[in-house]
This record gives sequence, structure tokens and C-alpha cells, in this order.
Amino acid sequence: MKRMDTNADIVDVQEMTNRVMINLFKQKIQETDIHPERLEGTWAEASHILKNHFGKMSRIMSQNQYNLHNLYRAAIRELELI
Repeated sequence: MKRMDTNADIVDVQEMTNRVMINLFKQKIQETDIHPERLEGTWAEASHILKNHFGKMSRIMSQNQYNLHNLYRAAIRELELI
């Protein structure tokens, strides 16, 4: 199995899950054509993206609010570097 260069340093499932969520947030931010510097990085913004993508906020997402919020902010930081 050939590994992607961008994910070559991922060593466990949690890291892979985090990368998938960061990439989802980045994709959705880019689709809105809003510059990352204009985003506040709030949980409200992150939950809005999740609700629009998945159709609802699941219990698991609510329980992992802190982690998802951090992943959303990481996605914003990565987009600002581009």
C-alpha cells in the first residue's frame, strides 16, 4: 500500500481521524470563499459546518466539542499558511 506524502507521519487511527476532520473543515471553509483571517474560530462556526455537512449534530460530536473545536482552529491556521 502506497502512503500519501502528506500523511506519511500519521501512526495511529486517532491521528488519521483528526487529519480527516481538519481536511473536511478546510474543504468547507474553501467552498465558502471566506478568507480564513475573517473567521473567528468559534465553536459556533465549527458546529455550523458540521451540521451542514452531516445534516445534524450527533451526540458523539457534542461530546467531542472541545476536540472538534481545536481541529477547526487547526484547519484555519493551516489555511492561513497557504
